[in-house]
Amino acid sequence: MEEVRFILQVEKPGDITQAAVFTINFTKTSFMRYPLLFCSLLLICIAAAGQQPPKAGSYIVPDSVKATGLYTEVIVHKNKGAKKATASLAVDQTILSLQERKGIKSIQFSFPNNGTAITSAPGGTLSGSTYTVAYDWAYDQKYSFLVMQATDSASKKAIYSGYVYVPVINKWKLIGTFSTMSPNTIATFLAVDNQQKEYTISFSNRWLLRSNNSWKALDSQAVKPPVLRPFSNMDSLAQQQAEEKTLNAKLPKDSVIYKEGIFYQLLKEGTDPQVNLTDTVVVQYKGWLHSDGSVFDQTKEKPATFPLSRLIKGWQLAVPHCRVGGLIRIYIPSGLAYGIRTFATTIPPNSTLVFNVEVLEARVK
Repeated sequence: MEEVRFILQVEKPGDITQAAVFTINFTKTSFMRYPLLFCSLLLICIAAAGQQPPKAGSYIVPDSVKATGLYTEVIVHKNKGAKKATASLAVDQTILSLQERKGIKSIQFSFPNNGTAITSAPGGTLSGSTYTVAYDWAYDQKYSFLVMQATDSASKKAIYSGYVYVPVINKWKLIGTFSTMSPNTIATFLAVDNQQKEYTISFSNRWLLRSNNSWKALDSQAVKPPVLRPFSNMDSLAQQQAEEKTLNAKLPKDSVIYKEGIFYQLLKEGTDPQVNLTDTVVVQYKGWLHSDGSVFDQTKEKPATFPLSRLIKGWQLAVPHCRVGGLIRIYIPSGLAYGIRTFATTIPPNSTLVFNVEVLEARVK
C-alpha cells in the first residue's frame, strides 16, 4: 500500500523552542475514498506555506551535502533589567541552548521523546529528554555551538551529540549524547537572530560538516572553517577519574595491571621480543564496549597490520607490554581512546573500550 506524505512546518516567530513539524499521511486507498478532504488539506498546506516564509537562519540541508555536523557561534547581549535569557540552536529534532532563569545559568541539550539517552557530561543531569549542565556562561561572550551526528544505515540507528566551546579555557564541553532509530543525515536546522525585551541574540559563522570531513560555509562572513582536532575536552580529568573508578571496582586485582591511565592483563605470555612503539604490528584483535559488551570491531580471517604509533593512545601505551606471540587484554578509558568525539554509532562519546590483542609479528621500522 503506497503512502503519500505531506509535511507542514509551523514556527512561532521569535521562539525557537516552539518550532514543530506536522505530518499528514495518506494511502492511495484513502485518497480514492476522500478526495475532497485530500484537496482541502493540500490547499491548507499551500496557504500556510505562503503565510510562513522561511526565516533568516532557518535552513533545509540538501541531500547532496550529506551533513554530519552543524557549527555556529552565538553571543547573548544582556539588556537593562534582564532576568532571563535563552539562546538556542535547533538541529533536526534536537535543541542546544544557553539558559538563564532567575539568575541560574545552564547549558541544555534536548532530544525527542523517542530518543534514548547515552552519555552526559560529568556533573550533568538528565530530566526526561533534556540534559542539563549547570554552567555560569557570560553575556557578551562568544560561544561556539556544535551538534554532531553519526549514522548507521545497516542498523538504522543514529546518535546525536551536543557540544559548547568554552573560550575562557579554549576547550569543548560535551553536554550529552542520545540515540534514535533514524538513519538520515542532518536535514534541517534553525538558528535565528532575534531581539527580545530583555536580551539580544546573534548567531554568526555557520558551517556544515560533511561526511567526508570537509566544511561548507553557510554565511558570507564565514572566514575559515572551525578546527575540531584535537577535540579538547574540558571534563577530561573528571571523566578519566570516573572511568578509572568504575574499572577499579570491577576488574580483578590479582591479574590486572594499571599503568599510565590504562589497565591491561596478559592472557598469554609471548616468547619473542618485546613490542616497541616504533614497530609496525601484525595482530588479531577484537574490541568491545565495556558498558554493554557490544563488539564494534574485530579481525576475521586475516590479521591486521598497523604502525603502532598511529593508533589510539591506549594501544600505544599497552601493546609494548606484550611480547610477540602473546595475547593482551586492554581496558582503555575514553580519554585515551576516542574521547568525546562523535563519529560512529558503535562507539558513543566517553566510551571505555576493551580490546583483546594477539601480537603475531612486530616489524622494526
